[in-house]
Amino acid sequence: MLHRILLAIPALLILLSPVAFAEVSVAYVNATRLLQEAPQVAQIKERIRSEFSARDRRLVEMQKQIGVLEERLARGEGLTSEQQQRLQKDISARKLKFKHARDELEQDKQLRFSEEEERFSRIMHEVIAQVAQDRKLDLVLQSGAIWVSPRIDITQTVLERLRAMMDKKN
Repeated sequence: MLHRILLAIPALLILLSPVAFAEVSVAYVNATRLLQEAPQVAQIKERIRSEFSARDRRLVEMQKQIGVLEERLARGEGLTSEQQQRLQKDISARKLKFKHARDELEQDKQLRFSEEEERFSRIMHEVIAQVAQDRKLDLVLQSGAIWVSPRIDITQTVLERLRAMMDKKN
């Protein structure tokens, strides 16, 4: 939807007369910076890290077990060739299981982060709209700008409001 709006902006600017254009107040917000610096995003990351910590610990334990078995195979003390082959197959199976578990965990983490990021994006857009209304702005651009004057960049104001929201919540 944002892309459609951004594509419509040049057409809108062409249609506006120079007099009308002079009366339009425009601002810019750096959404990437907000997603990097907003305390809500750090909280989301910590919540997800906590949510998946048990699975992370299981992966670490699996990796340790594989290491112990590989060390045992490398020493080869008292192992027949048949035992070595079984041990090698066991290690290979465990490595495959580990890889699948790790990949699944990363996908699950990414999915959860995307869900949380989507929720936060709605909050972020509400705060941007509030700042725009408070400043009586006509248009707020989010991306696609080659250069932005600090005079119209409202990113810091939005970030301060997001921080204030976080402070009130805590």
